[in-house]
Order: sequence, then C-alpha cells, then structure tokens
Amino acid sequence: MNAMQRVRNYLTSVRTEVARVSWPSRKEVVSLTVLIIILSVVLGVYLGLADLIITQILRLLLS
Repeated sequence: MNAMQRVRNYLTSVRTEVARVSWPSRKEVVSLTVLIIILSVVLGVYLGLADLIITQILRLLLS
C-alpha cells in the first residue's frame, strides 16, 4: 500500500467518524459557553479573595 492510498484511507475513515458524531445544537453551545464563562469569573473572584485573605493573615503573623 503506497503513501497516497494510506492517506486516502485515513481521510475516508475520518469522514466516516465525523459523520457519526452527535453535534450539540447552537442553543446548547451558547448556554454551556455562558455557563463556563460565569463559573470561571466566580472561581477567579473566589481565588482572588482567598489569596487576599491568606496574604493578610500571613502579614499579621509574620510582622
């Protein structure tokens, strides 16, 4: 089997697998993206506050 035939077989199998994929709807993609953004912001604020509090506690203990 030559290289071109292997590439052709590979691309054919990729196309077959992509056709089987269950793609999410646009509504699902948008809602999950918004959810991830909100959760990322909430987690960032939480970690920022935790860092600030721990920093202040360490300053009090070490000074």
